[in-house]
Amino acid sequence: MTEETASASNPAPQAFRLRFADGAPRLTPIVGARSAGDAFPPRIERIAPVRPTPTPTPSPRPHPQDNADQRVSSRARLALATGSLAFVLGTVNVTVTNVAFPDIVRAFPGVSGAVTGWIVSGYALAFSSTIIIGGRLADRYGRLVVFRLGVLGLFVSSIAAGLAPGIELLLVARAVQGLCGALTVPSSLALVLPQFPAARQASVIGVWASAGMAASGIAPGMAAGILEIADWRWVYLAIAPIAALAFLGSIWFLSETAKPDRSRPLDLLGVAMGTAAVFLVVLATLQGRFWGWGTVGTLACFIGATVLLPLFLWRSAGHDEPLFDPRLFRVRSFAVANMAVSLAMIGAFTSWFLWPQYLVGVWDYSLWAVGLAFTPAPIISAVMAVLGGRWADKHGFRGMMALASLIATFGHLWLLFFLDENVRFWFAFFPATVFFGLGMGLLASHLNSAALVDIKPAALATANGVHQSLRYSVGGIGVAVSIAVLGGTHEVHLYNWLWLLLGGLQALCIPLMGFAYPRKRPAAP
Repeated sequence: MTEETASASNPAPQAFRLRFADGAPRLTPIVGARSAGDAFPPRIERIAPVRPTPTPTPSPRPHPQDNADQRVSSRARLALATGSLAFVLGTVNVTVTNVAFPDIVRAFPGVSGAVTGWIVSGYALAFSSTIIIGGRLADRYGRLVVFRLGVLGLFVSSIAAGLAPGIELLLVARAVQGLCGALTVPSSLALVLPQFPAARQASVIGVWASAGMAASGIAPGMAAGILEIADWRWVYLAIAPIAALAFLGSIWFLSETAKPDRSRPLDLLGVAMGTAAVFLVVLATLQGRFWGWGTVGTLACFIGATVLLPLFLWRSAGHDEPLFDPRLFRVRSFAVANMAVSLAMIGAFTSWFLWPQYLVGVWDYSLWAVGLAFTPAPIISAVMAVLGGRWADKHGFRGMMALASLIATFGHLWLLFFLDENVRFWFAFFPATVFFGLGMGLLASHLNSAALVDIKPAALATANGVHQSLRYSVGGIGVAVSIAVLGGTHEVHLYNWLWLLLGGLQALCIPLMGFAYPRKRPAAP
């Protein structure tokens, strides 16, 4: 055997290294090992395992919600302004008519008070009895189209009311204003809220509500100023540009937020039953003072509503597409906030009715002076609505609403103890309006927020319609009770009984919101 053959058949021992790559052992020859003639046993050299270089993990970025305030677009803010105009239209239509009512009555001599009373009652009746339908139609068929129909109808009906040649057309125009307001108000908030982060919901509703409250305070003075220089018709004609601006805003800044679902038929019988129940309650409340509280017509309305309401709730509970789903009241925040609004809004609406009655009937104020006297409370309320929204976003509603109820109660009691025949505006009346503005500024706006905070987005307009219907219905009942108590007179002791009653009802909101309303849940990590 030659040397070359032996070398080929018996290769020289080679040195290897044992490496660990990707968790597996591998033998690799050592470069530069000795030649084949260098005889020594095979050697394995062990070195430290080689592991793959780990991929660097990027540092976590802040969650989008962490910068929610910075992400609110200018379009969303303009959408909020557009939606707020709808609430302005709903409140202004009430307050300006109250101021202009005597001039309107004088413009139609020979027409009875029972007929002219429908100038106010017609709007209130149409608005209160159909606002739930307005919210339900918005969630079912599209909030944007319902909103646009509402503001367009308000534009046309405001012009019709201002140009009405006779009482009949004026009454029809006022009823159409109420119907269109019922379409506009629930959908306006539901179109705006989804454009903002959930953490800012209370602030958004506070701004929306503050616009309506500020308008309700400015409108009487504005109406009084218009009546000083022009005809009452301009009170309604001045509303038309606001409606036109809201319609243009809906084209430029609003987008659809509902997911319309018409796969199942709406419960039309339930719609009729629910609407009729609310209609009868409001009708009896508004007209009872003209018909007489013990007359057949008034009693028939109350009895009819008493029968229809439970039947409506029973039918709605078992229908797939009801006008109103009673299960909403299983949401604790919604149920408690609506109980509180039933108590608080009796005091709010009744006070706004009684204050001008007292100032004119007891202190002999002019309409212009009444408008100025009214102004501070709604302006304070508007400021508190905005500030309260920021607080509620961080800390919840419970403590804030209990404190607001206490302050509003103190305002009623101030009137009870200090308001009398002596004209002492800055001591007897102004402090009460300040307390009222501070308390009601939070209650009137943020009871709305507190009611909707746990409602699913798909039912926002419907739930808001229920809340607004309850708010205006109980307000009408409070006004009717105050009219019955006063009996057409301006006796101070009768006003005192009303301040005591309203303060007592308001005081019930303190434990309701302080203990029954759920605590704020901690934010999700």
